[in-house]
Amino acid sequence: MSTSPEAPQPQPAAKNQNRRKKARVIMASGLVLGIGAAVTLAAWSDTVWGSGTFGTEGNAFNTQGSFDGGTDWKEHVSSTGTGDNGPGAMSFAQNANALIPGVPVYQLVGLHEAEGNLGADIVLKRTNADTSALKDVVKVAVADAGTGETAPACGAGTTFGAPVTIGAPASQMLTTDIAADGYRWVCFSATLDDKATPAVSNKVSQPILWEFAATSKNAPATPTATTSPANVR
Repeated sequence: MSTSPEAPQPQPAAKNQNRRKKARVIMASGLVLGIGAAVTLAAWSDTVWGSGTFGTEGNAFNTQGSFDGGTDWKEHVSSTGTGDNGPGAMSFAQNANALIPGVPVYQLVGLHEAEGNLGADIVLKRTNADTSALKDVVKVAVADAGTGETAPACGAGTTFGAPVTIGAPASQMLTTDIAADGYRWVCFSATLDDKATPAVSNKVSQPILWEFAATSKNAPATPTATTSPANVR
């Protein structure tokens, strides 16, 4: 009785090779399906755009000064400029150039925020010191004279802060504020010491400079956000 030889058994290496071929076939099949899905699927599309601008016109801010009781309001933005851009002339009633011992003279200064958007904190400083023969005998003082478009009284009935000589070191004299589109008035007094002697007659001081430094505050309220229906198709 003859026997046929048994079929050789696949070697382990051949089995692994067959498995890899099957895996490649499956992977290739999946790849083809994936490509087919990408080609055949469709989707709706839509677009929403937004646009905005930026600026500062809503926060415009400008403080002007008046040295004639509110008749004229000017910029007076520089201590060294001329005309409307230079310092306002503080002539003082009763003439500050003809002081008499013990008799005060007065000057009213007005401030106005002209744009109506922002209020401001105001710091008043005397920015220089006199070195003339009058430096120790002329004293100045300031008072907050209130608000309102109409100029208030500025004189003997006004309550002033502590006086200082014009020769004292530069210093802060007053802090106050002003509303948007509002007014603030400051009253000044100057007095020659009642014990001044004829040695200081016919003398003139250096120009005494006053700075009204305004810093804006109270920014306008943030506008309320509004919504609109979504762009749906």
